[in-house]
Amino acid sequence: MSLAKGLLTKACCASFASFAPLRELQKLGCMITSVVSFISYFESVRRRTLNYFNTIPPEQLEWRPKPGEFTCGDIIRHLAAAEQMYVGLVVEGRWIYPGHEADADSPVSLEATLAACNASHMAAMERLRQLPDSVLEEMRPPLGDGPPIKVWRWLLLLAEHEIHHRSQLAMYLTLLDVTPPHIYGMGVEEVIARATG
Repeated sequence: MSLAKGLLTKACCASFASFAPLRELQKLGCMITSVVSFISYFESVRRRTLNYFNTIPPEQLEWRPKPGEFTCGDIIRHLAAAEQMYVGLVVEGRWIYPGHEADADSPVSLEATLAACNASHMAAMERLRQLPDSVLEEMRPPLGDGPPIKVWRWLLLLAEHEIHHRSQLAMYLTLLDVTPPHIYGMGVEEVIARATG
C-alpha cells in the first residue's frame, strides 16, 4: 500500500466514510471501525435532521400529502422507531419494530413528539456506546431472505434510512410552502454561484 493511500485510510476513514461509495471504501479496506466514531458521525446526521424537524409548523404536525402517506409527525416517530429497531438488531441480534403511531390517549404536539424522539435517540446511542468495537465485524440476520450482514453495514443503513426520510420531510415542507433548511448553510444557488466564480 502506498504511503498516501495508507495515510488516507488511517487518518480520513471516518470522514471519508460519509461520502464515498461502499465499493470504494472496501477497496481501501476502510469501513466503520469504531462504535464511538459512528456515534459521532450519526449525531451529525441527527443534528441536520433536527433542523428539518424544527421547521415543521406545529399546526401541520399531522399533515400528510395524501391519504395513506406518513404525516410529518409519523416521519419523526418512524425515525425514532427505526433507530430503536436498528440498534436493537445490532445489540440483540433480532428485528423488533416498536411502531410509530401517535398515542391516541394524549394530545399530539410538536414539542412532545420531538422530546420523545430525543429521549429515544439518547437511549439508543447509549446502548451503542456500551458495545466493543469488535461487534462491528459480527454478522446480523437480514429482515427477510438473504445472507447475514456485518453490523457496520447495518449502522450505515441506519444513517441512510434517516437521510431518506429527511429528504421526504423536505418535500413535505415544500408542499406546505415552508422553505426547508439548507443542509450545510447554503442553498444550491449560492453553491453554484461560488463554484462557478
